[in-house]
Amino acid sequence: MKDCKLALIVLFLVIFFSVFSFGVHNYPEKKDLQKYFESLPINESSIEELCNAAMNSDDETVKILAIRRIGDMFEKGAKSSISEKTYKKVINTLIAGLEEGNDRIVRIGARQVNPFWEVRSSAADALAKVKDPSTIPNLIKAIRYDQDPIVRRSVALGLGKMKAKEAVPALIDVLETTPDQGLAGDIVRALGEIGDKRAFGALIKVIRGNFMPKVKEMAQESLEKIQWVEEPEEVIR
Repeated sequence: MKDCKLALIVLFLVIFFSVFSFGVHNYPEKKDLQKYFESLPINESSIEELCNAAMNSDDETVKILAIRRIGDMFEKGAKSSISEKTYKKVINTLIAGLEEGNDRIVRIGARQVNPFWEVRSSAADALAKVKDPSTIPNLIKAIRYDQDPIVRRSVALGLGKMKAKEAVPALIDVLETTPDQGLAGDIVRALGEIGDKRAFGALIKVIRGNFMPKVKEMAQESLEKIQWVEEPEEVIR
């Protein structure tokens, strides 16, 4: 009886780690992992595998490559190839990626950095390709509070691609307070892609303010993309 119980426990552990642990999967070496992920066909089982890799691996590179491949698949129309259950898993995976390591600080010399910033940046890019409106609040939270400028730049561009009008106030707030010219430029570009008239005043301030010439040029281009319902005079303050 004891031997039988022991055998059952061992069998359970084998099944558990086979299903939930990415580490026991017979994947190629890390240098070939990108090629392996790229070789996966766009179907339910492949996307399930990528989600499991992104969620269950402790390896940052694995997470990044899996998330990027998910984004590429959705850019090629993957949503029509999967069930609603798997689609929800994709959304949960990418939101988890967007939040990965954001609450942790690591000191490198005199600098304090958030680990997994590239995971979060890749997740923002992938969410922009999935284009699910329900994830916009998560992206707005990231543009406001993420500590990494590269992540915030990816989020800004993602919100622009999604034409997320509800993100305009947050984008303007960050634009008016950030000292990062790169982030300012990406927000200006995003506001142009969204085309909401509420951005008019903020873009004028960029053109007249202390910004790099390239950022001012982008602000002018974004102004030309604004879709007006009323005349501009009605929104100038």
